[in-house]
Amino acid sequence: MCFVLCLTLCFCACAAPGQVATNTPQQQQNVYPPVIEDTPERQQGLQEAWKRFLTEWRLPEVQPDLMPVLNTPRALPTELAGRININPKSSVLGEVEAKEALRRFIERSGTVLGDSSIGLGNLSLASFTNEGTFFRALYWQTNFPFQLAEGYGELRFTISKKGELLQMSSTLLPAVSLPMRAEITSKTVYDKLLGREFTYTTIAGQPQGYKLSRQEDIKIGELVIYPKLEGNRLKIHLALPVVVGKGMTWTVYVDAIKGDELGVKQNFAS
Repeated sequence: MCFVLCLTLCFCACAAPGQVATNTPQQQQNVYPPVIEDTPERQQGLQEAWKRFLTEWRLPEVQPDLMPVLNTPRALPTELAGRININPKSSVLGEVEAKEALRRFIERSGTVLGDSSIGLGNLSLASFTNEGTFFRALYWQTNFPFQLAEGYGELRFTISKKGELLQMSSTLLPAVSLPMRAEITSKTVYDKLLGREFTYTTIAGQPQGYKLSRQEDIKIGELVIYPKLEGNRLKIHLALPVVVGKGMTWTVYVDAIKGDELGVKQNFAS
């Protein structure tokens, strides 16, 4: 696979005011990577939305369990599990009814699940499973041109067959401006990774190493969006996922614009 050097960047998913640091729209076009900051304004907005959510559902005052920077629910507080019933008919839900109930819940309570710019039109139901006494649902965010990596851009629910909300979590991202093409070439990736040594621990607890010596063991994947948490900021990178190794593999995320290594994920148990 070969990536052509692009001298001009095309941008997508333009951010609404206040979503990315405090830059103006013109500045955002020239800043890479864009940054989402955990500002007092974001925190205050979440606190107000959470209070409205508790009041609307007649719930006790409970502190939310939040994702860093995004301030979206990491999990439903245990005190609230089963206390929110999204089924207005109080009957046993079938799959069609459960999906409709979740749709109404997202529409009604979306301000605590993600940025106000994200609506039902930006979500796709990726999976819906019947687990016997409850349903699990996974939605993917669709207002970015590439897949979001590392579990970002997901909205998850678990509800009982009676419509009681048992669990929810959200890693939905506000819109940001990003390049549409890679600026680095495949040669840059090969040169960066050939000769690299990866370390791991065996099941017996022994440290081992693997040296990447063959270009055939480097597989460059399609572009993804890679959010990287740094302190109270979330940097949003355009990245190439590169699978390296044979048998035992790792995924190395390489910034598609600057060529920096963003992270490494081991793809096997040890």
